[in-house]
Amino acid sequence: MFRHAGNSLKNMLNMPALTHNIVPGNRTFLVFLLLILFSDPSRSQQPITLPVIAEMKWELDYGIYLKMANDSAYTFDIRGLFHVKDEKSQTTGDYVLYPVSLGEDYVNGIAAFSNKESAPAGPYKTLWNALYAAVGGGWVHFNNCLLYALETRNLQLTAPLMKRPATSWEPDPVTETFLRTQHWEYYAPVDQKAAQKEYRIRRRNNELGDIKSIPASFIDLFLSTNNKEYKKLQQKKETKLTSQIDLVRLMLGVNYLGEPQILYIRSAVLNTIKNYSANKLPTIVVFDPFNAAVVMSLDLEGYKIDAIAFRNLESLTAREAEEKKIQIQKIIDDINFYNHNQFVKRLEQYYHPGDTN
Repeated sequence: MFRHAGNSLKNMLNMPALTHNIVPGNRTFLVFLLLILFSDPSRSQQPITLPVIAEMKWELDYGIYLKMANDSAYTFDIRGLFHVKDEKSQTTGDYVLYPVSLGEDYVNGIAAFSNKESAPAGPYKTLWNALYAAVGGGWVHFNNCLLYALETRNLQLTAPLMKRPATSWEPDPVTETFLRTQHWEYYAPVDQKAAQKEYRIRRRNNELGDIKSIPASFIDLFLSTNNKEYKKLQQKKETKLTSQIDLVRLMLGVNYLGEPQILYIRSAVLNTIKNYSANKLPTIVVFDPFNAAVVMSLDLEGYKIDAIAFRNLESLTAREAEEKKIQIQKIIDDINFYNHNQFVKRLEQYYHPGDTN
C-alpha cells in the first residue's frame, strides 16, 4: 500500500523559505493557476506495467547486455553509467543519492494519489513540503522525482511561471541574498556563470545545505560546464546530463520560490510520473569495487536491487558470485537504513514531541 504522512507531519515539514525577493502575488491568480495545473482529463489512467528483465550479462569490458521479457534488447556502455567507486565513502554526506528508475508499485502509488486529488492541500511554503505530501518516501525520492521530471523536460527552469517579474522593488535594508540574486532572470539561476558564483558563495559560507546530498559527479559536471557547453548539450539532446546540471540549479534557487513556482513544479513532477513511460529503461549502477553492474530502482522504502551482472563471472565460482551479491545487498540495505535515519534527524531539527506551538 502506498503510504503518505498525516497532517501533523505535513505541518512539520511546512517550513518557511528564506526571504523572497518578490512581492507576494495575487491569490486570484493562484486560484486560476490551480484550475490549469490540476484539470487533468486522464483520470481513468490504467496502472503502469514496467518492462521486466529476462537476461542480463556483462559482455565485454564496456558493454552491459539487457534482454527484456518482451524480447527487446539493449547494450549499455558502462562509461556512461553512474559509478560507485568506494561504497564506504558514500555515507559521509547527509544522504546517499543514486539516480535510479522509479519502481512500478511506487509509480502507481503516486499516480493513484494524484488522480484522487482535485487540488493540492496547500498553501505550501516550501517545495519540499509540497512534493513530500504527494510522493512520500524521503529525500532521495524527492530528488529522483525532480530529476526524472527535468530529464523528460516536463519540468523546465525557464518555463513562464519560473520567470521573475520585472520590478524595481527591493528590501529595506538591502539584504545579501537580494544582492546575489537581483539579476537572476528566473527563480533558479539558469545562467551558468551566475549559478556557479552562487554555489561557490554558499560553499564558502557553509550554506550548501541539502545541495551537499547531490552526487559529486553532478556537482563536478555543473562546475565544469559553461553556458556555451550547456547549450551544446541541449542541442545534442543530452537530457541525462542537462538534468543533472538543472537539479543543482534548482536546488540553488529552491529557497526563493514563491507559491506559483512551487505549484508549477509540483504539478510538473506529478504529471510526469502519472505518464511514466512503460518503455523507461532500467537504471544500471556500476559498483567498481565488485566489478558488478547492478540494476536498481526506487520503491517507497528505498533502493531495490533488480538484477546483478559481474564482469569476470567466468572466473568466479557460484559461491563467490553469491557472496558478492550478498555483500552488495548489505550495502544497499545499509544505505537505506542510513538514509532513513538521516531523514528522521532532519525532521527532529524542526519538531520536538514536547512542543506545543
